[in-house]
Amino acid sequence: MTTSLGEADWEALARNMLRAELMRRGLSYARLVEALAAIGVEETEAAIKNKVSRGRFPFVFFLQAMVAIGADWMQVPGSAALLQGEGLGQGGTQTLAKARKDPTP
Repeated sequence: MTTSLGEADWEALARNMLRAELMRRGLSYARLVEALAAIGVEETEAAIKNKVSRGRFPFVFFLQAMVAIGADWMQVPGSAALLQGEGLGQGGTQTLAKARKDPTP
């Protein structure tokens, strides 16, 4: 357990949140390229792989990706969960993909 998060932790969370949304929908990076193109955003698969693997991408890109794949709601782990490592490190993507709880209407 940690008491604070470093830059690498935030990058891992960003990477894993995007990957988790793709995983939930069974989408590949190639399909993300097609979905982005459908909303007028031109990206190559290689460029997306590089952005995501670094975990450093503009929030605008994150929003574009979420809209393109049809994500209309996203759950961000709370501080207690993050400090316990939820969504970070090895297996973080799978943890986030399984943890989604849809809001009640």
